[in-house]
Amino acid sequence: MNDEHLGKILTDTGLAQFGDSLLNFAYSIALTETTGRPRGTKVQDKILADAAAKAGLRKRLPRRVGRGDVANSLEALLGHVWLQKMITLEEIVACLKSENLDSSKSFSALVEIALAKLRQ
Repeated sequence: MNDEHLGKILTDTGLAQFGDSLLNFAYSIALTETTGRPRGTKVQDKILADAAAKAGLRKRLPRRVGRGDVANSLEALLGHVWLQKMITLEEIVACLKSENLDSSKSFSALVEIALAKLRQ
């Protein structure tokens, strides 16, 4: 995967919208399984933007983008790898649970997994 193709994925608004729903659903599952009580939640853009920066996605985006765009890049990446059947919902949930629901670390680890799968 070259940088140009990755850049198109990271800035695809349709993928970002899909990825937003996917990640909110997966995180809600992880919370439900961890707490033993049904939960539905939305992951904050700040958490996703911090995770994207930690995982190095920020440097792959145009210079002048806001926190929302950085968060969207993470969502687009995860939406893409899931749609391409490179990662399963179960793998996403397991990754989110593996860091004891430390959101920033969990999502950063998820980005690293997604990037590794794209390189295969």
